[in-house]
Formats: sequence, structure tokens, C-alpha cells
Amino acid sequence: MTPIDIAALSKALAAARAEDAGRRQQIDAMLIDRPWERVAQFAAGCAQSANLGLMPWQSPPCRASLRDLDQPYGDPSGKRESAELLKRLIDAGLSIFEPSPLAALAAVADAEQRQQPAK
Repeated sequence: MTPIDIAALSKALAAARAEDAGRRQQIDAMLIDRPWERVAQFAAGCAQSANLGLMPWQSPPCRASLRDLDQPYGDPSGKRESAELLKRLIDAGLSIFEPSPLAALAAVADAEQRQQPAK
């Protein structure tokens, strides 16, 4: 686990706990008898699903596989789309556990644009 992953997992845990009282209670109960990393990964999946508006049968990027890049577009499972987002996170040097993947990718793009010299 890298420092980038740990930071993203911490943000995901906070984001998932902020969803509602039920989710906060669920996570707090899980933290009693489960490893922090495992609970934080669960929280990352919850936060990503919420932020991306995924359906219950769709996997968030933190649970995706790059092997699914060969799946068809538009499949109800969203495996291809999730794998593509996973690849974008990895290529940008971000953690796969970013609670808000699109916002994190946009922040990287903005930072890169600001660093480029003006034309």
C-alpha cells in the first residue's frame, strides 16, 4: 500500500461516513473487528459508486480489472467503462481508491494545464 493509496483510502473513509447515519454506523461497526485497510477499501467502493452514480450491479473502478478493457461498450455491467476509468487513474498516478475519481482526474488535468507555458 503506497502513501497515495493510504491518503485516498482516508478520504474515502471520510466520504463514505458522511453519506448518511446508516453508512456511518456500518463503517464504525466494521472498524471494531476488521482491519482498517479492508474497511477503507469497502468505503472507497461505496464513495466511488455514489460519486459516479453507479447501479448496484456495476463495479466501481477500485474493484475493476484492466482485463475488462476488451469488454463491449454499453454492457449493463459497465465493466469496460469501469476498467477505462481504472486505467485513467493509474495513468495519472492517482490511487485506484480515490473516492471521487472524475474530480481527482480533473484536478490533475487542471494542474498540468497550469504548469504549461502560456502561448
